[in-house]
Amino acid sequence: MGEYQHPLFFEAKDLTDREKEKVRRHFQKKRDSGGGDCGMIEKAEGNAYKICFKEKEDQERVLQRKFHTISLPCREVGLQVSRTISPQTTDQPSSSHSQTFTKANTKGLEKIFKLDIFLLYFLRDNQKANKVLQKQLSAIGCTVELDFVEEEAVVRGDIEKGPGGAFGTAEKWEIQVDRVFIGLTESYLCYNVVEQKEVQILLQDPSFVTDDIKVYRESGYVVVVGEVEAVNERISILEKSLPTRKELPIAEKRFKLVEEEFSREMRAHCPEVKIHIGRAMITLEGPDMEVQSGAKKLDELIKKVKEKRVKLCAALMDFITSSDVISKYEARFQLSLRSPVSLEAGSDLVLSSLSSDALDEAEAAMQRDLTVDDVPLQGAAAVPPDLDIVKDILNKAKNKGNSPELRVDVSFIPEVGGTATAKVRLVGYSQNVNKLKEVLHDYQMNQVETQEMLNLPHPELVDCFHKFVSLIGMKQTKVTLKTSPFPHPCVLVSGPRCLVQETQQALISALASLMSDTLVLDGPGAQQYFQSKGRVVKELVESSCQVIIREQQSVDSQIVETKPRSISSPSTSLFPSSTSLFASSTMSLAPQPISRLLSSTVGSIAVNQTSLEIRLGSLVDEQVNVLVVPMLNGQLTSTKIGECLLSKVGNAFKSKFDSMAANGILVPGDVLQVGAPPSLGCTKLFFVECLPWDGVRGRSVQVLSDGLRRCLDLCVQQGLCSVAFPVIGPGIALKYPLREAIQVLTDNIRQFGLTASSGSLSTIHIVIKPDYPDSEECYHEVHRHLSLNMNQGGQAIFRSLTSDLDDITMTVGGGAKLQLVFGDITNETTDAVVNTTDFIDFQNDGVCKDILTAAGPAVEAELRAAQRIRGDVFVSQSGLLPCSAIFHVCGEKNIVLIEQLVRRIIGRCETSKFKSVAIPAICAGVGGLDSGVVAGAILRGVMAATSSTPLQYLINIRIVLMKMKVFLAFKEEAMQKFPTAVIKRVPVPQPPRVQQQPPLSKSADLRILFTSSASQQSVFWFLGLSRKDVDDAMTKLIDLYHAQCSTKTFEKDDLAGLTQDNMKDLKQLVDTEGLYIQKDQSGRGTLTVSGLKDGVNMVVLMINASLHGSLRREVRVREEEDLFARVTWCLLGHGGNWERLPKTANHNLENNDVAGGIVDAQSVQWSVDLQGIYRSRLTGQTAKLKGLEHLSDFSFPLYWDNMAASEAFKKVPLQRSSAEYQTVKKAFERTVQKTVMKIERLQNVHLRRVYEAQKQHISDKNKHQGGARERLLYHGTSQDNCDSIMKTGFNRSFSGQNATSFGHGTYFAVDASYSAHPTYSKPAADGSQLMFVVRVLTGVYTLGQSSMRLPPNRSDQHSSDRYDSVVDNLANPSMYIVFHDNQAYPDYLITFK
Repeated sequence: MGEYQHPLFFEAKDLTDREKEKVRRHFQKKRDSGGGDCGMIEKAEGNAYKICFKEKEDQERVLQRKFHTISLPCREVGLQVSRTISPQTTDQPSSSHSQTFTKANTKGLEKIFKLDIFLLYFLRDNQKANKVLQKQLSAIGCTVELDFVEEEAVVRGDIEKGPGGAFGTAEKWEIQVDRVFIGLTESYLCYNVVEQKEVQILLQDPSFVTDDIKVYRESGYVVVVGEVEAVNERISILEKSLPTRKELPIAEKRFKLVEEEFSREMRAHCPEVKIHIGRAMITLEGPDMEVQSGAKKLDELIKKVKEKRVKLCAALMDFITSSDVISKYEARFQLSLRSPVSLEAGSDLVLSSLSSDALDEAEAAMQRDLTVDDVPLQGAAAVPPDLDIVKDILNKAKNKGNSPELRVDVSFIPEVGGTATAKVRLVGYSQNVNKLKEVLHDYQMNQVETQEMLNLPHPELVDCFHKFVSLIGMKQTKVTLKTSPFPHPCVLVSGPRCLVQETQQALISALASLMSDTLVLDGPGAQQYFQSKGRVVKELVESSCQVIIREQQSVDSQIVETKPRSISSPSTSLFPSSTSLFASSTMSLAPQPISRLLSSTVGSIAVNQTSLEIRLGSLVDEQVNVLVVPMLNGQLTSTKIGECLLSKVGNAFKSKFDSMAANGILVPGDVLQVGAPPSLGCTKLFFVECLPWDGVRGRSVQVLSDGLRRCLDLCVQQGLCSVAFPVIGPGIALKYPLREAIQVLTDNIRQFGLTASSGSLSTIHIVIKPDYPDSEECYHEVHRHLSLNMNQGGQAIFRSLTSDLDDITMTVGGGAKLQLVFGDITNETTDAVVNTTDFIDFQNDGVCKDILTAAGPAVEAELRAAQRIRGDVFVSQSGLLPCSAIFHVCGEKNIVLIEQLVRRIIGRCETSKFKSVAIPAICAGVGGLDSGVVAGAILRGVMAATSSTPLQYLINIRIVLMKMKVFLAFKEEAMQKFPTAVIKRVPVPQPPRVQQQPPLSKSADLRILFTSSASQQSVFWFLGLSRKDVDDAMTKLIDLYHAQCSTKTFEKDDLAGLTQDNMKDLKQLVDTEGLYIQKDQSGRGTLTVSGLKDGVNMVVLMINASLHGSLRREVRVREEEDLFARVTWCLLGHGGNWERLPKTANHNLENNDVAGGIVDAQSVQWSVDLQGIYRSRLTGQTAKLKGLEHLSDFSFPLYWDNMAASEAFKKVPLQRSSAEYQTVKKAFERTVQKTVMKIERLQNVHLRRVYEAQKQHISDKNKHQGGARERLLYHGTSQDNCDSIMKTGFNRSFSGQNATSFGHGTYFAVDASYSAHPTYSKPAADGSQLMFVVRVLTGVYTLGQSSMRLPPNRSDQHSSDRYDSVVDNLANPSMYIVFHDNQAYPDYLITFK
């Protein structure tokens, strides 16, 4: 309870805080309640409240009155006080704000109002308030008398003198009087001020008393009376002017920074505020407003304090914290700087001040005055016992410096991983640190062993420094000398310091007096001699001339930076400057590989070393040097390929692309080169600026062709090895017809293959996305065009053609071959063919329909009548298929059943003694099962069947897959199950191992020889004590070398018979013997060989031996060329194309000289079996051979069979198993769903001769517009017309028999389905139909019209220059019409049904 220890209790209902304060003030007023100083009202329990008085007398006086009536803002309460909590039994009567009593008589009324005595005083003292009250009462005929003794106001009134003559009843009069006094008590406020500080301010400040506000003093408190608003305003001012105390959490150290300025501000603006400074708290005490203002000012000053962190090493920070550095410097900065600076040590040294300049000055002082220095200990001083002496000396010096305060500290730092002490660390005031450094330096200078490094002026001295020491006659001492090439040529001088310095000075003097020179002898032979036979004489020269001679490594003459002496023979100038010879040979050397030079001399087409690969996937995933990307208007995302690229590389690459595209103007056909980001598998991107398709006559085709050609040329120019092309054009942006886009791409690749050299470009990828609707058609077209382009004139122009759909071969149990084949199962020639069917519906597209259509109606009838047993294999006849039997199975879309069926298929083959079987992807097509799942089941079935029981008969299991995605799924599964699977690709060519070669081009051979022989020199370095010693030694060495040399000159005719092998042997001899070769500059073609005698004699013997074989080779070359014009030997290569063999192989085969094998155009060696006209590769694979004997005026196409001289026409039936048959059949069945009965090749010498002539004519005329553009098209015919066309060709005079919608010419269809219509291919009596596959020279074409009898002119200026053909639709032709009979040759005749 504190000082209020005398409680009283009373009861009241729910007093608010404001009401409690009103009650408390009542008990504080001695006049009202008898009370005095009291505490706050507290709730005791229930409705009981407690109030405690300070004095016992005040408590007793309140109890004497017992009942107290108190006017609250909204009500009047009567309280009964007691010493203890007890129920209140009596309520005091109350009126509106004062206790009233009314007396009435016959003439007048009287009413008494109990008012606050101080309000009565105010009415007395304030005339204005008194007059207002008198006026209000007189208006109702009343007067008032103020009774200060009874503390009441007495109101009297006459009933008869009221307004209107009378008051009426007493009740009405009383109401009017009450209204006046209610207004009076609400208008004025009596405010009790009991706080002594407030009382003191009121009494001392006369401004509080005005005409409208009165202050009355009572014992212990004062009362302020006046109008409510005015009193509240004054009280508010009073409360604000009370002295307050504010504590601010600011560290004393931080306050010191602003103390001076803050004190100055407070003295000027807040003088009454007292400031109390604590360790972590600043207290302001005084008038509230001034205290608040001071606190704000202090906060502003604190915020102006600036900090600066100074990073010092850990050792220096430890010294600062352990010494009195901080206090010392703070005191110093307080006196010397304009603004104080405080210091605080943590991880860094933190400086704080109001002034940036002060911070900079303080930092500079700290950095200047304090330092840490690591002094390395040298030699013996780093290990005991010398180390102990060093420690004792330094500790004594440290203790002396630290008296009377810590000023320096010493520590010793050991070597990393060692036992020795590497450094002494000195930390402290710079002055003291420097003193200790001097102590340590003095010790090490005078007593410790040391090591000095002396740079050597010549790197050669590192290896022969011991000879140099002997040369200058240096005596042995305690000093050790050790040479080292790192970090630069030097000698390490170790020993006592005084002796080291003496030795170092002697060496410096001796090295400065040395003379050195370099002798250069052309060719490396000199070094070889003096390192072997001439070594002893070289050592004699060294000893006699007092010099050192060192052989330097042979160097390229162009990179020798010094100017050595180049020595020549004194008489015949055997050794001219090799520098000029090297430059000459470099400039004249043709940048071609030897193989190119070889092939060009014998008159054949150069073999291009580029391989072609058809890849399935996304272009952006290719791993090549260059990706080729189409674009429109220089926009990266203008094509689908560009969008795919952007999603792979991100927007950062787009910014780079846009920047490079904006640097120049791109015209159609240009190529923009951009470096590839790391996310791609290439180094460069070539963006080709294209045009949308505008027809064959438009610019788009030429623009695309130019861009593709530039890409290939850039690859060769920049030495790139591989490039990937998409099929550019058939997308939604460029809108090319698919076949036109493929034609442009493959034509440019073919033209590139025909060039003299492909340079470094070894691989060209053509990338096809497998998930487009036309992907399979695109693949077949690309493969067909590239297959046709593999050869030109009987010579292979590309190394190989492979694809991701090449056959895959695996070996299973018993040695049987398991093959994955992408193709049509109806073309298989295996013993058994498997058909997948449900035995109900035979017309749904898929394998079943294809097999039954090819096999014929008899097989279908047999299958319809079959009784199917679940899980069994039904065997039927083969019908028209070239197999022995057809196995029919139903997989029921059940993986387990499919695996069982594969086992039973292989078992049935064994029981039937079949050697081969073709199996489709059972249930993966129309069946709807996932291809990967089916692949796993079939492969598991094969593995289980071949591993459980050894196979006796079945040796070849072929899984034939028609769909691209299905093949890829099987391929992925097979590569996992058979890691050793082999993909059938053309083997990498091996160098030919043949004995006879034609001679090389003379200039090319010599340049190759010069490059290998003239690029090195023999260099000797001489070191002596005088110029004369060095010159004498060099002269003696030159004389010794010249005595061992000789020279031989060979005439041009002597060199004519050199072959490639001769050149290799001669090059090796020149390099081994260190010979020097000089070409005659007069143009006579002579060759001079110089060098050591033994080497020159060996060259003479080699060149003489080569002359004997020269004549024989010349005769052989003439024989080969004569035979090559009359006879062509060729082989059936990969993809079914016949390839012409080179001249040497052609000659060997014709003369049966094949014991050592032959070499084809790709430099692959073969062995030959002429009896079966097959040859086997060294890998064991076989390929067919044939020889064609040409007519005197006509050379047969490679794919023809031989014909007699008198035979003008020959019809050759194709074997179903041949690649030629399958290629023609596959192209036909792409659009025709009918059965091919037979295919015949038509060989008409007369028609083919005039066709080839016309082809050459159109090619020459259109050499800048795509050439002759030969296409394989279709022409339906009837039995009546067939024989005439085969023998005499197409005759446009018969045009109009079917239609002349686009001109009076001969019509040919792009798709076989058009020509297969009965209107054009009229069925015979047995239902069979005929169709020609025709080679057509379409050249440059335009849109046809029905009235045309000739193609229109290309331009008005040249009336003789006409289009070569017309079409039905320029954008996407489906029909070509020619008006010249020789522009079409009937190549094949297809009979179908």
